[in-house]
Amino acid sequence: MKVVAKSIEMIAYFKSDGMINPIKFRIQEDNSYKVIKINKIISTDIEKLCGNKMMVFTCSAFINNTEKIFEIKYDVEKCKWMLFKI
Repeated sequence: MKVVAKSIEMIAYFKSDGMINPIKFRIQEDNSYKVIKINKIISTDIEKLCGNKMMVFTCSAFINNTEKIFEIKYDVEKCKWMLFKI
């Protein structure tokens, strides 16, 4: 996987126990937006990066008719999503 570390716009839902489930996200590429629907969440982890609590999701989705595995991160303190690896 290649590190991209791009900011993304996410649609997600929160369960009653506080867990986050990402559904789909939008990323800007070459002055246009691309929407990617998440097929499956493979794993969910929590890590501390420079003192910031981050939720790490390893997911899979079909991008250009090929299934790709990627990693997205959610910064709990800043409430920001990031496509980290693809």
